[in-house]
Amino acid sequence: MQKKLLTMAVASALAVPAVAFAQVTVYGTIDGGIRNQSKTFITGTSGADDSVLSVDGGNRTTNRWGLKGSEDLGGGLMANFTLEGTYGLDVSGDSLDGFDRKAIVGLSKGGNSVDIGRDYTVNFKANGIMDPMSFTYTGITTTAGATFTAGTRSNNLITAGFRFGTGGVRVDYALGEAVGPSVASNDRVGFGADFAFGPVTVAGAFSTQETAVNVDTTTTNLGAAYQMGALTFRGGVNMAEVDQGNEHMQWMFGVQYGFSPTLNGRFGYYNWTVDNAAGAEIATRKTMMVALDYYLSKRTTAYVAFDRQTLSGTPQGLSGTSQAGIGAAINGRSLNDGATGIAVGVAHSF
Repeated sequence: MQKKLLTMAVASALAVPAVAFAQVTVYGTIDGGIRNQSKTFITGTSGADDSVLSVDGGNRTTNRWGLKGSEDLGGGLMANFTLEGTYGLDVSGDSLDGFDRKAIVGLSKGGNSVDIGRDYTVNFKANGIMDPMSFTYTGITTTAGATFTAGTRSNNLITAGFRFGTGGVRVDYALGEAVGPSVASNDRVGFGADFAFGPVTVAGAFSTQETAVNVDTTTTNLGAAYQMGALTFRGGVNMAEVDQGNEHMQWMFGVQYGFSPTLNGRFGYYNWTVDNAAGAEIATRKTMMVALDYYLSKRTTAYVAFDRQTLSGTPQGLSGTSQAGIGAAINGRSLNDGATGIAVGVAHSF
């Protein structure tokens, strides 16, 4: 009832006929928690650190809200749209950041679809199948990092998906919209697929993008998930390579166990390494995480999570997403002999 009222309110606010919003769904998540982390970098010092206790929004699930809907055009053809944005919870003055997460419109029929707009890449979707934490706690783990997923999302994206049987393929093409021979095109093309064989699901994706003039960056994701009763094992490898530049590799594995219908546990381990063009290792980041989710209802989850992260090498020599992923991995510290964190909170979906 409340969701229907909210939908009517949105329709009224946009000053369009309410009938046009008959199939619109308002959805989202709100996650608030408390996190303590050791060895947090002290701004303005040279290598000094201390522990910090903070109220965080989005420890387990990114705070988001969105609108999605569809219209039956007849003959099984559907028109679809999704608008999804991020919002802050723990900082005064945070506001909605527009529809920064997803903004697409497209057509679908059966298992086939075409969408245009800002959307998730094929690499990101494949990675979600093999991620030990199933894309929860992404603010702590590294698997959703842009380096490994050819960008979690792409602007100017055209995506075609084809589902059949127990699997499917997906192709996307992002237009860089760059002009001139001395400017990198930034065009990106990606191919992804996933197939289920009984309890085993395998997934993979490959993409390439011209990130500098005549310099391509390629990203490859390969992995699988295996369900055995209450146990689900996940693992895979992510690789990113820049022509005559750094090479990134991350392997990960983990297990999920359903103790009961209301209690779920996860363990995940991630190992990220960076080699320079000469093949020498220059940086590593290792993350271990244990989490328990207690389902208070279908929409509300109480959680507790423990993580330990270590950095080594010279990640401060990297740039862009590489530095963001490793160099600033633990609240700005570029080198660290290990930091631990513990978080507790409640996440609610609507």
